[in-house]
Amino acid sequence: MGKLSYAITALLLGVPSVISTPPRPHLHANAIVQRGANDTPAATGILPGAYIVEFANGDETPESFYSSLAQEGVQVEHRMDLSFRFFKGVSFQLKSSSSNSSGSDFLRQMKAQPQVENIWPTRILTRSIEDSVAAPSQQKHVKRQTTSEDTFSPHVMTQVDKLHAEGITGKGYRVAVVDSGIDYTHPALGGCFGPGCLVEIGYDFVGDDYKVGQSEPKPDDDPKDNCVGHGSHVAGSIAAQLEGNKYGFTGSAPGVKLGAYRMWGCSTTSTNEIELMAFARAVEDGADIISYSNGDPSGWAQDMRAAVFSRIVDSGIPIVMSEGNDGGQGLFYASTPATGRSITGTGAVSNTQFPTFLERGSYKTSANVTTNSTNEFSFLMGVPEFTADTTLPLWSAADVDDACKPLPDDTPDLSQRIVLLESKDSRATQCYSQDQGANIAAKGGRFMVYYERSNLTMRDEPYVYAEGIKGVVRAVPYAAEHWLSLLSQGATVSVTIPANGSQTYLEVLENNERGGYVAGQLTSWGPSWELSMTPQLVSPGENILSTWPTALGSYRVATGTSMATPLVAGVYALLGEVYGKLEPKRLRRMLTHTSKPLAWHDGKTAHPDILAPVAQQGAGLVQAWNAAHTTLEIDAESLMLNDTEHFVSSYTFSITNTGSADEVLDLSHRKAVTMYTLNAQDALLRPGSFPNDIVESWATVSFSSDRVVAPAGQSVNVTVEFAPPAGVNATLLPVYSGFIALGDKLVLPYLGVAGNMRDATVLTPETVYLAQGYTSAPANSSYTISRPDPENPPMTDGGDTMAIPNMYIRPSVGSSLLRVEVLQGEKNVGTLAGFPLTYISRTEVRAFFNGLMADGRVLDEGSYRMRVAALRIFGDEEREEDWDIVESVSFAVKYQT
Repeated sequence: MGKLSYAITALLLGVPSVISTPPRPHLHANAIVQRGANDTPAATGILPGAYIVEFANGDETPESFYSSLAQEGVQVEHRMDLSFRFFKGVSFQLKSSSSNSSGSDFLRQMKAQPQVENIWPTRILTRSIEDSVAAPSQQKHVKRQTTSEDTFSPHVMTQVDKLHAEGITGKGYRVAVVDSGIDYTHPALGGCFGPGCLVEIGYDFVGDDYKVGQSEPKPDDDPKDNCVGHGSHVAGSIAAQLEGNKYGFTGSAPGVKLGAYRMWGCSTTSTNEIELMAFARAVEDGADIISYSNGDPSGWAQDMRAAVFSRIVDSGIPIVMSEGNDGGQGLFYASTPATGRSITGTGAVSNTQFPTFLERGSYKTSANVTTNSTNEFSFLMGVPEFTADTTLPLWSAADVDDACKPLPDDTPDLSQRIVLLESKDSRATQCYSQDQGANIAAKGGRFMVYYERSNLTMRDEPYVYAEGIKGVVRAVPYAAEHWLSLLSQGATVSVTIPANGSQTYLEVLENNERGGYVAGQLTSWGPSWELSMTPQLVSPGENILSTWPTALGSYRVATGTSMATPLVAGVYALLGEVYGKLEPKRLRRMLTHTSKPLAWHDGKTAHPDILAPVAQQGAGLVQAWNAAHTTLEIDAESLMLNDTEHFVSSYTFSITNTGSADEVLDLSHRKAVTMYTLNAQDALLRPGSFPNDIVESWATVSFSSDRVVAPAGQSVNVTVEFAPPAGVNATLLPVYSGFIALGDKLVLPYLGVAGNMRDATVLTPETVYLAQGYTSAPANSSYTISRPDPENPPMTDGGDTMAIPNMYIRPSVGSSLLRVEVLQGEKNVGTLAGFPLTYISRTEVRAFFNGLMADGRVLDEGSYRMRVAALRIFGDEEREEDWDIVESVSFAVKYQT
């Protein structure tokens, strides 16, 4: 793989501890979803002054590059040699620059170097702790798969079972899992590591104890996953074996071999440098397919990671990546690098069966009801656990906004009650579990029972980190519905919850409400900011049973697009076995055109008369058998119509018939829901959240012919004309989409925006300001802060939001370039350390002023302002009108003595 030159003595030198989080954090895109429970985010951030450079010439060396920089007055410290088959470059720490003291000028200076093809900031990557359910000690209610029949519901939904029945298992291919490693000692994962084993190759880039800024990576040849579990779960979804498998399921491609590339230690922090190295090693080791379940909501196909990993696909290696779990954020929140133009970004659909590991409690009713007998109910133990058997009456928080706000004065003493409350999607409602817990504890409450307002079993265990809360569980929805009805009749419902999971069992329930639908509040929505289709398709990702490290319980049920991704990676191996070779672009087209578009589900109700938007489901639910047996191929993968300014009104595509008989195809238009990206709030345009506002208008579609004949062994052309939906508010950026159906054989998705992306304002004074917490700081506020050490730079996107000058920045839409500059009077004194940022989404950004500039200078004490500038989508850096600029009020800074 080229040199694994970590330059250990220089690596991550001076990087402080992982970013502290603001009091209202945003969850990481690929965290396993924890709704209304664990709201601790997985942080991503920029390492101040650290950059990755790609060389323009493959013959360039780090030594010659650094020598040329020194001649330009730029002093750097080497971090990593990043020279691989698909990428030639280095990463370095900027020490000083003569580029007129501006970080933006430094980037321009670097881009002007003939040796530099691209330059990007070095990023911290962090994976969230799994929110999943551990396996019980005893197995119940499970139908085992046999060697002759695959009944595993995710496989039945995706037609994988039908290929298994034909003996297709992915034989002859290796899938690389870039993740937390794999517990290869697990009996269902082969029980060994090395040649002849299921997990036959791999590498650990970090070691158990690696944590960015606090310890150095300790790479070795043993990629065992013994403390995280995510990689082991992914591996089981790809290649779990029946032999030694307690629950009798296989992966989607049990005939493949696996490679394990560990980029996360037990702390689950890493960098994009290590990520690059892991992919490079997988490629150099001969991976045929790569599965990667991680990302952050950049949403740009031009983002460094998305662009570089697309090159791997272009070289002949399919990469399948998770789309992210931020469906509650609505349109334009796709995860990068899944947005890469050649990558198969994968969303999640609800499983038709919900396996989960539950426990049994009991309840008894009294007064105003016909029975007072004791009944059992099932629940999921959360954190903190009930440490003693507890019997107390329920008190419903339904009439007080489920404790999302402080409880009213007339709230009874809750110390001898168990509070019943609804789980909330914190990303959409801003109702966080720690706030609910704190509000309940303020009235004496100690115990909480969560429920969801859908007749499903639970996805994950609830976490409540609030002082005073002693026990939390999640009850099955139908039990909670019954309790709410009893309480509304004036009954008393006393609930008994046993301690410490003494009655755990596995239960598989039918998901009759949302099974087979796109999970509205799970999969992150596209399209990309460049208006390309993402996700590409969807796969089962809710309540997926798979393997887990043996030291941590051996099996888990987990939810997320991370769980949908490996199944599709396995499908690529199945198709490779069928067709005899892997052609990534051709196979992705075939998977796209043979997928099953799904009906719209708004999170509460299914709407079978109209399809879910392409921005949510891509082409639909993957159908492996159809892709393996189709004799019709379309040369266009999807039809992207762009926005009004760049509207593409007509496409001509070719249909090739590889079969032995002519095919007669009737062409039709299947419309999908049209949605507004923005909504008006207090005369301001703000990004909408799921479900975005719907408009009853669709594209008009016409064909050169409504029926075509594709002769055997030949091709036929079709031209399709589009007109955007009429009567819509273009200012709100309506996203319209649908499918061209070719009989019942194939579908061709399309998508467009009936407005101008360039017209969308990125920044406004209402969403960009000098902040104290989440409110505006008064003008001329004074701060006393620590003098920064350029050799040990502090983080610039994390810290104490009350004690350190900081800009709160909440873009309304994405931006390819965000600058934060420091002003003193009328003078621009340079760019703040850690900026500019490239290819950002509409996520919250904090710019902390700690006196350190991007070129390594430390400013004197004095009075300053900060200016934030964002380039509009499709904007030109040289056009002043394509920038949104907001300046802060003045503030004064002194350094501690």
